[in-house]
Amino acid sequence: MDRASLVPEGANGNSEMTLKQNDAAMKFDGKAFLKTVSHSPGVYLMVDSDGRYLYVGKAKNLQRRLGSYFRRSGLPDKTKLMMSQVSYIETRITHTEREALLLENDLIKEKAPRYNVIYRDDKSYPYIRVTTDHLQPGISFYRGSLKQPGTFFGPYSSVAAVREILSQLQKVIPVRHCSDNYFSNRSRPCLQYQIKRCSGPCVGLVDPSVYADDVRQVIMLLEGRDDSLAELFTERMEGAARILDYETATDYRNRISALREIQSRQHNLLPNDREIDVVTAIERNGTIDVCVMFVRGGQNRGDRHYLFRPRLGQNSKEVLAAFLPQFYFRNSIPREIVVAPLPGAADTLASLFTEKAGHKVVIKSNVRGRRAQALTLARNQAEDHLTRHLASKESYQYRFSSLCRDLNVKDDAERIECYDISHTGGEAVVASRVVFNRDGPDTSEYRRFNIKEAMPGDDYGALRETLTRRFRKASEGQGLTPDILLIDGGKGHLRIAREIVERLVPNELCLATIAKGAGRRPSLDRVYGYRNHRMSVLQTSQTSLHLIQQIRDEAHRFALTGHRRQRSKRRTESSLEQIPSIGPKRRQSLLRHFGGLKAIEHAGMDELSRAPGISPNIARGIYEYFH
Repeated sequence: MDRASLVPEGANGNSEMTLKQNDAAMKFDGKAFLKTVSHSPGVYLMVDSDGRYLYVGKAKNLQRRLGSYFRRSGLPDKTKLMMSQVSYIETRITHTEREALLLENDLIKEKAPRYNVIYRDDKSYPYIRVTTDHLQPGISFYRGSLKQPGTFFGPYSSVAAVREILSQLQKVIPVRHCSDNYFSNRSRPCLQYQIKRCSGPCVGLVDPSVYADDVRQVIMLLEGRDDSLAELFTERMEGAARILDYETATDYRNRISALREIQSRQHNLLPNDREIDVVTAIERNGTIDVCVMFVRGGQNRGDRHYLFRPRLGQNSKEVLAAFLPQFYFRNSIPREIVVAPLPGAADTLASLFTEKAGHKVVIKSNVRGRRAQALTLARNQAEDHLTRHLASKESYQYRFSSLCRDLNVKDDAERIECYDISHTGGEAVVASRVVFNRDGPDTSEYRRFNIKEAMPGDDYGALRETLTRRFRKASEGQGLTPDILLIDGGKGHLRIAREIVERLVPNELCLATIAKGAGRRPSLDRVYGYRNHRMSVLQTSQTSLHLIQQIRDEAHRFALTGHRRQRSKRRTESSLEQIPSIGPKRRQSLLRHFGGLKAIEHAGMDELSRAPGISPNIARGIYEYFH
């Protein structure tokens, strides 16, 4: 009887064991493995014969949990499929379940196992920041580390929500929203002062004590104390009227009016001082929508949705158990989290969140009153979002199938890649790749290519370079190959693409280009491809044409965004940055000595060598670069 061998690994203080098969082709011996597994809490990692991680999980009792994977009956089909791929299992023992949860989260982030529910969101949430390290604090949009100086309010669900709130704040209280750099370089008030959205602290048009009071009022409003602020405004308006200061009274009357307008648009979900996240999950047709609703100062600050299709068929409760630690270990943690359905180990999670946040965190599920209303609202939001997603998904699947029929592509086709080239007169040439599947755009597969070898303005050369770089690995059997390859272009682009594909792509794929019609009318767009080894105009249905146009437009948008970024970067770069021997300090020294770039360009080698820190050899290099 063949037995797997137990190999200890690591020397980090934790007991770490690895069970490896002597022969990867043989069936994994679960019984032999279980005899070696501890009853302690810990984490287990399932690995296939190629060394790829399939699944990472935690357990109070490792032997009991892992034993459930090897029972004779009752194992779900998806779990059976995963277990059929397992070549060996690593176990890492921890002292407590709490440590196991932390380790599991770190390993999921590090290994990205195929069958785990993985939270992917590379964008941090936007906040409103009140600067505290300035004599005249500013109120601004902020995204980044919360360890920077300042008072932060949020998070908010989107940038648009922050912009809207900042606009409303300016109508009520005229506090500056500009950057400190812009503020310090003003000699006269800007447009915001002219339209009465700022009191002009940059040029001393408002008393510092009055401005500081305005900042405190802004903070009151952001904290949700708008009723107290309204009372303060009313009291000051009446006080100004009593001493016949009608100008000040009118100002506060206008502030009260603007504040009431904001209040009329808002609905208090919870008491004003509450900082709560409401998290819920809805499951339908194998897709789970996790909704996170942010409630700050009693107000709904928006919600974010995350969609999962669990490979092991996990239910909404199990998905939430995996989602919560991954989400809150990367984002700010409120004082209270309302979750439904409540995952297991909620008390352990609350303890970990308390430690990370530096304040007490409570996780609840069985709630009443306004919290129950907020939870119902979050569920309704998740239901609506999931319904729209599934409807859109069905639409994509129908249009995808229609396109496959029109292009004579196999029914099981899954991947469409589209390429476009963007530049301005040959400057900053950027190529884009967008990827669509039967569920719509797969943004994680989007790529940009900075064109390095092709001549400026040579679209054919840029396309040749892009496709060569893209499919070079495919010729070696690496990476995914598309079923349909689309190019934004005409017949010439199609010939280039065919040349590259026939040389580098081992698998047969469908090639097509879409050329803009006369007068750029979408209805006159033409799709070119090969039929019977001859180039021709492909006849497509309106459904297929609309999908091709959508993919083409997305590729164009993605390429144009990258091109504009590169162009802007190049135009703001100093030409001195292109000289290898010139670093930041020498650039500053040269600019300070000569007074500007033009003087450096026209300077001789003797003049350059007299500049501080510039040797004759460096001066020669600078001179030769400009001449």
